[in-house]
Amino acid sequence: MVIGSMAEAAVLGVLAPGGMLTAAQISEQAKISGWSARRAIGQLESHGLIMATTYASRWSITPRGRAAWTTKFHRYAQ
Repeated sequence: MVIGSMAEAAVLGVLAPGGMLTAAQISEQAKISGWSARRAIGQLESHGLIMATTYASRWSITPRGRAAWTTKFHRYAQ
């Protein structure tokens, strides 16, 4: 599994503390464009690192995503 774009790292970083955020909230907090956020969300979701919640259009981090953040992406934290 190849994961590693800066946008994906930014999305994981925003979701790592927990909670359910919309794509717009993720984009704003990660300081990336809406398009980049949606693309990163799609990639991360396809790898099982984040998941859509039961609440429409909101995403949260999975245990697998939290592990990836801890081991691979935390260096991107600001």
